[in-house]
Amino acid sequence: MNRWLDEHIRTLTSLCAIDPSQARALFGKSLHVSLDPQLRGNRTYRLAFQFAVTLLARLFPNISFDDIGPMPYLILPWGDEQPESHHAENPGLILLFGKASRVCPSPQVTANCQDWLVYIDLPIEPNPDEPWNPVLALVTACYAAARATKVLLGGAVRGADRWKPFSIIDFREGRAEFDWDEAIDSGPLHFAAIGAVTNAALYALGAHKGVTGDLTLVDHDTVEDGNLGRYALFDNGDVGALKVEAAERRLRELGLMNVLDTVPSRFEEFFDRTYAEDPTFRVHRLVSAPDRRSTRRHFQSKLPRQLYDASTGPDQVILHNNSFERERACLACIYPDTPEEDAHLHHVADALNLPFDRVASGEAISPQDAQRISERYPEIRAGEIVGKAFDSVFKQLCSAGQLRAGSQVVLAPFPFISGLAGVLLYFELVKSLRPQVFPDFRDHNYAQLNPFFPPNPDFREQRPSRPDCFCQREATRRLFCKIWGSEAPRSELAAPDVLGYRHAPGAARSAARNRRTGRRA
Repeated sequence: MNRWLDEHIRTLTSLCAIDPSQARALFGKSLHVSLDPQLRGNRTYRLAFQFAVTLLARLFPNISFDDIGPMPYLILPWGDEQPESHHAENPGLILLFGKASRVCPSPQVTANCQDWLVYIDLPIEPNPDEPWNPVLALVTACYAAARATKVLLGGAVRGADRWKPFSIIDFREGRAEFDWDEAIDSGPLHFAAIGAVTNAALYALGAHKGVTGDLTLVDHDTVEDGNLGRYALFDNGDVGALKVEAAERRLRELGLMNVLDTVPSRFEEFFDRTYAEDPTFRVHRLVSAPDRRSTRRHFQSKLPRQLYDASTGPDQVILHNNSFERERACLACIYPDTPEEDAHLHHVADALNLPFDRVASGEAISPQDAQRISERYPEIRAGEIVGKAFDSVFKQLCSAGQLRAGSQVVLAPFPFISGLAGVLLYFELVKSLRPQVFPDFRDHNYAQLNPFFPPNPDFREQRPSRPDCFCQREATRRLFCKIWGSEAPRSELAAPDVLGYRHAPGAARSAARNRRTGRRA
C-alpha cells in the first residue's frame, strides 16, 4: 500500500508547499462513504456509490463505507488483505449519496444524480426511481470524490467552494431520451495501453454492458503495486500479471459477455504484425490513453477509422476524438512534435543513464538498457525491468523520489482524475455510436476539465487541423480513402506506418520478420 500512496504524497507536495509528513497526515484522515437507505435499490446510485469508494480507497486508506449488500463494482486496491471496513464513529468527513443529514456531527459532502445532471453539495430531493444511467453514475462518483478530496486536503489543493448542477452531455442542462439497457453494436473495438484512464473506460464498459462487439485489449506491460493508486480495475491480487489478462479477468467477473481478445504487445507492433499477415486488417475504433505524445502520433498514423483519446495531468483531463476528416484536428494535430517533448526525452535518458536514441525509439527496455539503469540505481534489479517502457521506470523513480539526474518529475494524477477521463472517453464512444440521440457530439472534438471545479462548457472546442500535420498530405488522404472509402485491391493497399507510409505490404512483412528475428531494417 505504501508504494501507491507515496505517489500521491509526491504529487501533493509538488502541487503545494508542504512537506511529505504533512501530506501523509492529510491522506491519513478518516472518511466514510454512505448511501441513503431510500436509494439503495436504485442501480444508478448503487453504481455511483461503489465507484466513489473504489476511487477514494486509493487515496485515503482510512476509509469506511456502508454495507449495502452485494457490491460487484467495488474494487479495493488491497483486495482481500484488508479487514472488512467498519463505520468510524467520528470520521473527518462523510460523503453522502442522497439528501444531507441535519443531525450528522461530521462535515458532509453530498452527491446526487438526476436526469443527466450532476449535483455536488446542492440541496435536492433525490429520486429513488432515477432511471438507469451508468455514465451519469460514474461521472457523479468522480466529481464527488474530487469534492471530498478537496475538503479533506483543505488549502493544499485548489477547488470550487460553490457548485452548480451540470449535464454530462453538454456541461449545461442538456438532456436526451436514451435507453441504457439497449444493446449498441460497436463492431471491432480496440483498447490500446491499459493504463489508469483505460482502466476507467473498461470499468464503465463492464458496468454498462450495453456496447456489444468484439473487443481487443493491447498492452505489453504488467501490473505493478504502484499502479494500484490509480487503476480502478485492479487490486493487489493482480500485481505481476499482464495488464491485458488482469483486465480480461476482471471484466469477466463483472459479467461482460463480449468476445474478448488480449494481446500482450505494444499496439504499434501488434498492428504491423497483424497487417503483415493480413493486409485487409483494419482498426475500426481505437480507444487510447498512452503516456507519450509521440505514441499518440504513432497510434494516429495507423489510420483508425475513429479514434478516442484522453490524457491527464495532476489536475487536468483532456479528451479528443476524430474520424480523420481533413478540416478537423487529428491526434497528431493535438499533440505535435515540440522541442519540449525532446527536452523531456533527453531528461529521461539522462536520468536513466541511457543514450537519447534508445529512449526516443519507443522500444521496450533491453537487457543492455536494464544493466545501464541498474548501474545507476542498484536498488533496481535489471531482470525486473527488461521489457518495460522507459517512461514506466522513470515514473517509478519519480514516485519513489530516487531520481539522481536533474529535477524534472512526472506527477501521477489522483484516481478520480484518471477515472473521469476514462468514463468520459467511454461516453464519447457511446455518443458516436448513437449520433441521432447525441447530435452535438459532432460539435466538438476536444475538451478540457478540472474535476476540482464544475466543467466549463466553453472548454469544449472544435479544433481545426494543422496545415503542417501529416494528416494534410495528399498521399495520406488518398491512402485513408482507399482504406475506408472504396475498397482497393489487396495489392494496392499500402501499410500505414509511423508518420510516414510504406509503399507495399511486402515492406510491412519484412519489418515484422525483422522484429521477430531481432534484425534491424
